[in-house]
Amino acid sequence: MIEQYIAKSIACACGKTHRSRVETIEIKPNVIEHELIDFLKSKAYKKLTVVCDKNTYRVAADRVCATLEQSQIPFKLHMYQEDSVLPNEHFIGNLAMGMALDSDLILAVGSGTINDICRYVSAVAGKPYCIVGTAPSMDGYISGGSALIYNNLKLTFETHTPTAVFLDPQILSHAPKDMIAAGVGDLLGKINCLTDWRLSQIVNGEWHCDFISDIVDAAIQKVVTGSDQIAAGQDEAIADLVEALLLSGVCMDFAGNSRPASGCEHHMSHFWEMRYLLEGREAVFHGTKVGIGTVIALRAYEYIASLTPNFDRIKALPHKPFDEWEQDVRGAFLGASDEIVDLERKSGKNSPEKLAARLASTEANWQQIKALAEQTVKSELVYGILKQLDAPTKPGEIGVEKEMARQAILYAKEIRDRYTVLQLLWDLGELERFADQIITDYYA
Repeated sequence: MIEQYIAKSIACACGKTHRSRVETIEIKPNVIEHELIDFLKSKAYKKLTVVCDKNTYRVAADRVCATLEQSQIPFKLHMYQEDSVLPNEHFIGNLAMGMALDSDLILAVGSGTINDICRYVSAVAGKPYCIVGTAPSMDGYISGGSALIYNNLKLTFETHTPTAVFLDPQILSHAPKDMIAAGVGDLLGKINCLTDWRLSQIVNGEWHCDFISDIVDAAIQKVVTGSDQIAAGQDEAIADLVEALLLSGVCMDFAGNSRPASGCEHHMSHFWEMRYLLEGREAVFHGTKVGIGTVIALRAYEYIASLTPNFDRIKALPHKPFDEWEQDVRGAFLGASDEIVDLERKSGKNSPEKLAARLASTEANWQQIKALAEQTVKSELVYGILKQLDAPTKPGEIGVEKEMARQAILYAKEIRDRYTVLQLLWDLGELERFADQIITDYYA
């Protein structure tokens, strides 16, 4: 399915020409020994920097290195020795200083973190990169952006896509079950992404593409219908999961940003990740947090569907002054709050003027918004699939305390200038009431 979208341009009814910059995607058994080597020889690369950590070396990088040696392709191995690798300034700098300066390709062996680091460093160095994936744990293999931690805040940096991606279903199906479940969680998050995107089109007139949405929706359906087989670890089902995740990446490339693949469920995930980093806690898989955030986000749409707003009352609600908002934000974001405050100063998304404009549009389009909320997938479906995979479904199951969970619902919307259902609830004066409802249900 994915072959029809890569390495080509598509003139779309939305008015844009969508381009995928990835040249090759191979999802086959023994892809390291065959398709990878054939690709490298066809490009005549003279020297590679192979990047991995201790875990991905055991899983696949040892095979990569052995195959490169047998094929007489020169390379330098850069293996992180730490037990936990983070996509932050330290590990990015470590690769920048340790890579072979004369290498003409960076070959990443890993999944989310390794991929994001290599994508960023290769872009800065002006070198292409490829990846051998080791787990179906996230959708970022072929994204054009790197999700990095900068000054303790999770930010997306526009970089470039890999030249090629190589995935062996037999390697992927032997990934830890929690990593596979994280991939499912990340993919299920697209249910809310697409709904948030459509919501912003209705309220703000944001550009939207049905062609892209339909691709992502088809990827979601493939995972939903195959969840039993994924839970059983079947190679074919795992291959379908990773293809669905790759399709999500293609659609980010088509859109030119992460809108088709990142909504408020990702913002909550980023909030928890940032707080865990600041507090020195052990990291939790991105897709695991996204799955939890997706259940909350879909419950937010269910909450919206139940409302009958009195817009005259809403418009008369007092507006919190900027300095009070800033105090609340600094209490939630701690050492990462400067970036959040600066973003609001630039965007002014919470200003009285922009709020008034959105409320006018929300009132005029309320029946369409309500229909969207009523028609979106129910939270119980996502909850059930996550339970089937023995994945966490509530913040407390990954160690998020009551107050941190509440803060994520209230303030995660400040991480991006991107309209989502959490912003809608804030606009309607309902966000705190919704947060209290979730916290009561989850922490009673």
